[in-house]
Parts: sequence; structure tokens; C-alpha cells
Amino acid sequence: MKLMRTSALCLVFLLQPSVGEGGWRDGFSEWFQENMIDAEDGKIDVSNYLASARGFFPVPIIITEPAVGFGGGAAVAYFHPPKDVDPERHQHSGPPSISVAFAAATENGTSLYGGAHSGVWKQDHVRYLGAIAGVDVKLKFYPDVGTENASEEGIRFNVDGQFLYQQMQFRLKESNWWLGGNYLYINAKNTFDLGDGNGSGLPGPLSEFEQGGLGFFVEYDGRDTVFTPTQGLNGRLEYRNYDKSWGSDFDYDHFGASLHHYTPIGEFSSLGLRLDGEAVDGGVPFFAYPFVNLRGIPAMRYQGETVVTAEAEFLWGFTPRWTIAFFAGAATASSVDIFQSSREDVAAGGVGFRYRIARKLGMQVGMDVARGPEETSIYLTVGSAW
Repeated sequence: MKLMRTSALCLVFLLQPSVGEGGWRDGFSEWFQENMIDAEDGKIDVSNYLASARGFFPVPIIITEPAVGFGGGAAVAYFHPPKDVDPERHQHSGPPSISVAFAAATENGTSLYGGAHSGVWKQDHVRYLGAIAGVDVKLKFYPDVGTENASEEGIRFNVDGQFLYQQMQFRLKESNWWLGGNYLYINAKNTFDLGDGNGSGLPGPLSEFEQGGLGFFVEYDGRDTVFTPTQGLNGRLEYRNYDKSWGSDFDYDHFGASLHHYTPIGEFSSLGLRLDGEAVDGGVPFFAYPFVNLRGIPAMRYQGETVVTAEAEFLWGFTPRWTIAFFAGAATASSVDIFQSSREDVAAGGVGFRYRIARKLGMQVGMDVARGPEETSIYLTVGSAW
């Protein structure tokens, strides 16, 4: 079982000391009561704090992905002042525009740093997402070729380089439908940690490479919140082409589809159902094959030319604030010819807990313990696990 160390996360607030009786302690107490306590039930709640966010704010980063180990970092986010929206003309209200700089690292040596911007424009009819980062990722993949026992122990590899992502999406009139496009570019170097193996038959890339892909998608988003949905439907179809025309050393197609449905049960509980599928075709680099994405299974442990995943999650709210999560899923990963691998059918599941940290925004945070075919892992969950 992976043991995740705990860490103390501190946010420092620079408060203007008040002159007069009580001093700065009264000022802090008043600020805390207004921003961190829910007037409805007197519990800890950050709805007002997040809703009134303006300017620069520090944000902790916690990483619990078992493929890279426990890690953490920090980000500085700038919340742009929101623009007024006419509620009679526009029945929707999008998230705020946010710019962020970040840096993080994990215990296996994986690290990343960079900046991103999420923009919401034209009364939430246009959304933009862009990111640029330096990445040094250390992972494993599991072929049946290359070194002895590779299928059980995996082969370590390291991708070190730069990452660029750009996305624009447009709302169709006042509906929940979106059309969009995106561009992904990676310029990096790949190296293998072969130990005593000779590395014969390993798939490329074996050194420096460029990967560029242009994609298009259609999405329907009728969820009641983007944080921890309890009602509604979200579906997405996406196609991305990688080709030298987009700056890529590889020539292949990637197809993706997802369908997530949420049903409220009682006053505080809900059932979520998830069905995801991915497929690739062409000259795919080994790290770009779809992999099973389930809690309890490390990233890239089971890869295939086609991967289909189904999962259910029941959030049992036994109080207005506290919830117990029960989840289970199964996936199938088809064979990969260059890995000489066969089809894999796997399952994973577990339990966890949630605390409703922002009631007005529908946001829950908590921790999950999940068991897969090989190991038990612990995950920190902020918002939705999907």
C-alpha cells in the first residue's frame, strides 16, 4: 500500500491592523467570520471567499497520482474582475477568468512549472484555455518486449521538454452546447532507464522529438456545477490529428468520447455514471497510447489501441456537510502490436469521504482509498474525481 505523507498547507493573509479596541485580532476574526464561516449552519465554508476572490491569491498543489508518487507545489492565481451579465438575456453564469503561475514536483523526480490562463468572454459565450510549461515526467510503461520481466515491472522512461496547449470553445446561442478546437505541441527528449537490459525492440521515440496535434470537439454540458456535480449530463466527442503539418514527428489520429450522468438521490446524495472511450490509429508513439484511467490503477499501467472505461460513484450524504463515497469501475484495453501485448480487462474500486467545503458552489473535497489489480492507493479529491 502506498503511504502518502501529510503536509501542512499555510496561506498567509496580509491584514491591515485596525486602530482602536481589539486591534488586528478583531479584524482577522471579522474577516474569518464573513469569508470562512457559512451563516446558514455555522460550519467552515469558503463559498464567500471564492465568490469574492479578486487579485492575487496563493494556491497549494497536492499530487497523489501513484504513477509518480506523492508530491506538491504552489501556484499564484490572479482572479480577473468579473463583468456584469444581464440575467434576463443570459441564463448561464460562467466561472471567473483566472491567470496562474505554478510549480510542482513529486517524490520520483517528476516536476513541472509554467503558466496558464482561463478566459471567459462575451457573457460566457466564448471560453479560452491556454498553458505553457516545462515538464520533466518520469513514468513506466509495460510492454512485453525490451527487457526481461518488462510486462510485470515496467520500463522507466523520462520525457523532459516544453509543453504548449491552446483551446477555444464557443457556446451555441443560449444553449448548453459548445463547439471548439485545440492545439497541443510538445518539444522534448525521451530517455529510457534500462538497468541491465539491452533495450532491443523498444518503441520510439528514442531521443529528441516533436509532437503536434490539431483537434476539434463538440460538447454538451448540462451539469448543475463544474465542481462536484450531483445532477445533469456532460458529453463530449473529440478528434485530434497529429501530422508534420502541425509540427509533429508522428502521423496518427486520436478519437475520444465521454458521457457522464449525475442523478440526485434524496437531499444530499447522488449517483454518478461514467462511460469513456479512446482510440488511436497510425504511427503512435508509445506514451500516446490510451491507458486505463481508474482510481487504484497507476497511469499507463494498462495501455491499448482502444480503451473503454465504465465507472459508478455513489455519494452518500449522511449530513448536509459530510459524504461517504463508494466507487467501482472496469475497463478493457485492446492489444498494442508494437508492445506485443494482449487485451487486458481490469477492475478497481474503493471508498472515500467528502466534506462540502463550498456549499454555494457545490464543491466537495476529500480523500479516496482505491484498490486495483496490483496495489492500494490514496487519492486527494478536490471537486469531482472525473
